[in-house]
Formats: sequence, C-alpha cells, structure tokens
Amino acid sequence: MPGKKLLMIRKAALRALSEYLNVKRDETVLLVYDHSTRQVAAGFRNASKKTPAIMMLEIRPTGGNGREPDPGTAEMMRKYDVVIAPTKYSLTHTKAAINARESGARVATLPGINTDIFMKGLAISPDLLEKVGTKWTRILKGKHRIRITSKAGTDVEFKIGNYPIHDDNGKITGKGQYGNLPAGETYLAPDVGTANGTMIVDGSIGGLSWDRKTPPAKLILKDGMINSFQGRRAQSLKKLLAPYGRKGLVLAEFGIGTNPDLKLSGNLLGDEKVKGTIHLAFGNNSAMGGSNYVQVHIDCLIIAPNVFIDGKQVMHHGKWLI
Repeated sequence: MPGKKLLMIRKAALRALSEYLNVKRDETVLLVYDHSTRQVAAGFRNASKKTPAIMMLEIRPTGGNGREPDPGTAEMMRKYDVVIAPTKYSLTHTKAAINARESGARVATLPGINTDIFMKGLAISPDLLEKVGTKWTRILKGKHRIRITSKAGTDVEFKIGNYPIHDDNGKITGKGQYGNLPAGETYLAPDVGTANGTMIVDGSIGGLSWDRKTPPAKLILKDGMINSFQGRRAQSLKKLLAPYGRKGLVLAEFGIGTNPDLKLSGNLLGDEKVKGTIHLAFGNNSAMGGSNYVQVHIDCLIIAPNVFIDGKQVMHHGKWLI
C-alpha cells in the first residue's frame, strides 16, 4: 500500500480515537477485527503509538450481520473501557455488544468497513454531525406518522414514538454509549405492527453487492413485517432473512443519513450515512431500544426519497426541507 494512503488511514484512526471516542491515557482499548479489515486495524495500531495501547483481537467472520461472535470474544468485550469493531459483519445488534455496554464499555462498530470509506467518512468533525443530528432528533421527537415515497415507487407508512431516537454523530464518549464509525445518521425503531405499503429498495442492501445498474428489490409490508418479496434481488434478500423466521421480517429501523462527505459506493456502512438517503432495516432492533431480538439485522437503502411527518414534507427527492 502506498505510503500516502497509510498515513491517511492512520490519520483517520487517530481522529477516531481522539475526537470521536476521546480515549484517555488510563483507558483500556480492545480492537476486534477479521481478515477483511486488517488494513483499517493496522491504522488503529499505528495511531495508538500516540494513544493508549490497543489490544488487537482477530476473529473469524461471524457469517452474517447481527450474528454473535464466539463466547471468548464476547467475554473479552466486557472487560475493556473502549471496544472498536471493524469487522466484515456487524456486531452492533448483538448481545455481545449490549453486554459490553452494560459493563460500562463504549462500543464503536465499523461493519463492512473499507479503507476508502474509513478515510472519507471520518474527515468530518463530530461536532458538525451532532448539529444536524440534533435538528432531526427534535423533529422526530414524539408520536408521529411517517410516510416515505420515491420516484422509484416506494410508498410506505408507519408510526413512531414508542422507542427512543438515536443521533449517531460519532461522539461515543460516555460509558455504555455506542455507534458506527463513520457516523452520520439519526435513527429509531418504528412502532411494532404499524408499517404498511411498498418499498422499492434502489440502493444498497446489507450482505448484497450493489452498483447503479443493480435492479431494485420490491418489498410489500403489512402490519409491520415483510409480507411479499418481488423480483430477483428481493428473493436474494429473502434468502438472507429466511433462516431467522418471522422475527427476521420485522421492520426494525428507520434511519436518515446525515454525512455530507460520503457518496454512494455500494458499501452499506457508508451508503446509509449519505445525506439525502434513508434506510429501513429488518430484524434485530434490541440494541437501539426496540423489542425484537434475532441474530440478523439487514439495512435497505432508498435513494432520493420524499419524507413526510404527519403530512408535512421534510425531504424532497433527498433534499432536506428542514
């Protein structure tokens, strides 16, 4: 890898440790990674020369977003002040991460991270992400009916208000806090059983490849769950969710991307943070305060949506109206 790129990865890692995580000299840090994220892990290892020593732990990929790591890894995660997890598959919505947080750790997950997304996504100050995230949090606070439409054909409605709103601005500085790096989304769990309508997923889907030529997936939602998968790409999503039964079909998350430095690339971790997109996820939402625990969580991206809150439009073809 060229020397310049190595320096940029190290710079992003140093920013993550200092500005986003605010790691102190007397804190212990565990880095959980796998073979797919060794370059990012190396960036953290090199950056740690100016920060506390990092315990490096390479694990086998878990095999799916939301699947639990091995018991030994889960136990180690509970023993550190800070846990950073650049892994192929997401550990965000696992009991291992929840238990680590309950033990006092703050947890930063980087599922599916690559060096390009790592460098670009961490270029922005967490203070700026917090500023825009606070705006969306205020707008979404309370009980509301959400409607999402798009030119591609999405028209889905659901209610919110029974579960907490989260601002993933990257400031993971207090005990028990968690979030993604790169950061940049405001998200929550929709009210159980309230989602109905049609989703045309024209962007990334967790666990599936995507580019601009990829045909969309059509999902029919009824009473808060996927009722029908239509089209080849939708069938691919169905195969990912099928092993987990009805709980895997539950609408688990509504998220709004807020990071202006990221562009659509086919990498879901970055794509779901892109300003002007929203994403809806299926499966586990227990880590965000929801009531559905299952070992899968798959995000589905909608590009350039229209978003309405109680009939008032707050996003027009991806452009914010707030």
